[in-house]
Amino acid sequence: MAPDQHPTPSTGRRRVDPLGLWLCCLAALGLARAWLYLVRDAGAAGAVGWIWFGGSVLLGAAGLVLVLRGLRRVRPDRGA
Repeated sequence: MAPDQHPTPSTGRRRVDPLGLWLCCLAALGLARAWLYLVRDAGAAGAVGWIWFGGSVLLGAAGLVLVLRGLRRVRPDRGA
């Protein structure tokens, strides 16, 4: 291959969105923290635990949307 030619990524290649993975990891950590809040003191959960849980679920949903959007295979236009 000539030095001036650079390989280009194929259009049908799948790619995981790094921001989506980061959000999913943060959601997993948040769910673990929410679990600690919710099971502490024999299940007498306060508002902080439920807010943390809800925020973690929303963060995880946003991360999954980004990851799935990145993994979705790009289909070439078949023109009519």
